[in-house]
Amino acid sequence: MSNEPKKQDKKFSTGALVGASALALIIGAGGTYAATNAGGESDDSAVVTYKGGEITRGEIADMSYDRMVPQLAFQETMNALLEKEYGDQVEQEKVDEEFSKTEEQFNSKEEFEQAIQQAGMSGTEEFKEALRGQMLVDAAKSELVDVTDEEVEAQFAKENVEVEASHILVESEEEAQDIIKQLNDGADFAELAKEKSTDTGSGEKGGELGYFSTGTMVPEFEEYAFKEDVVGKVSEPIQSQFGFHVIKVTDRKEKDLKLEDEKDRIREELATEKSASVDANKIYAELIEKYNVDVKDAKAEQQFDAVKEAIKNADESSEESTEQ
Repeated sequence: MSNEPKKQDKKFSTGALVGASALALIIGAGGTYAATNAGGESDDSAVVTYKGGEITRGEIADMSYDRMVPQLAFQETMNALLEKEYGDQVEQEKVDEEFSKTEEQFNSKEEFEQAIQQAGMSGTEEFKEALRGQMLVDAAKSELVDVTDEEVEAQFAKENVEVEASHILVESEEEAQDIIKQLNDGADFAELAKEKSTDTGSGEKGGELGYFSTGTMVPEFEEYAFKEDVVGKVSEPIQSQFGFHVIKVTDRKEKDLKLEDEKDRIREELATEKSASVDANKIYAELIEKYNVDVKDAKAEQQFDAVKEAIKNADESSEESTEQ
C-alpha cells in the first residue's frame, strides 16, 4: 500500500452528507408531530395499551411538541429567511451539480441512497433540500468575509508554479536523519528510496513524484517543496500524517495560467476557505433582527434565545482576547 503524500480524497458523505443530514434530521422531524394529529381521531385515542394503562395520541403529541418544536420552529424560520435573503445566489443547477458530485463518490446509486438513509434522511429529495440549505448558509458566510486583490494575486502566484520532486518516506525522525547523513556522504537518492521508503508507489521509481502543483500534496510537504531556493537541495526531515519525508526538489517552473482567467475562481475558493470559520449564529442573529422575527410560542423561543446567548458569549470572548 502506497503512502504517497497526496491529499486524501474524502467522500462527500463525510462533509456535505453529514452536514446536510444534520439539517435534514431537524427538517424531517416535522413529520412526527404532524402524524400524531392526523386522521381525525381524538387526542385521547389509544396508540398503545397495556395492562393497567395506555399511551394516547395526545400524550405523544405533547412529547413531540416539547422535544421538536424549539428546533423545528427555529430551523424552518431560518430556512425561509435564508432563502429570502440569499436564494438568488444559490442556483438550483449548482445544487444539482453538488448532488451529482456526492453521488459519484459512491460505487452505486443503491449505496448512495443507503448512505442517505443511514444519515437520517428519507431519500434523495430530502438530501437535496438539505444540501441547498447548507449552500444558502455558505453563501451567507461568504458575504461576511473579505478577499483582497493581493490575496488573490498571491494565491495565483502559488498556483502558477509546478515543481518536480522526489522523496523518501520513513516512520521516524531518526531514520530520516540517518538517510540525510548517507546522502551527504554520497549515497544515491534513488537507491535509498527503493530500499528505505515506505511509500512503495514512488519508492519503486526511486522516490520520483513527478511534477505537481500546489494543492496536490499535504500542506507540510508543499510548504517545503514550493520554496524558491530549494531546487537541488535535500530537506531536513519533514513530518506529515504519513511519517517523515526527506525531500529533494529537482525542478521548478511556471505554468501558463492567466490571472484574468483564474481570479474569479480563486476569489471564490478563498472566500469559501475563510468563511469556514464564520459562526453561523451570527448570520441567524442578523436575519432575526433584519426581519423583525417575533416568536409567539414560549417553547419555540428557546432556540432563538440560545442563538442570541451564543452570540453574546462569542462577543464577550472576543473582547477579552482583544484586551489581553
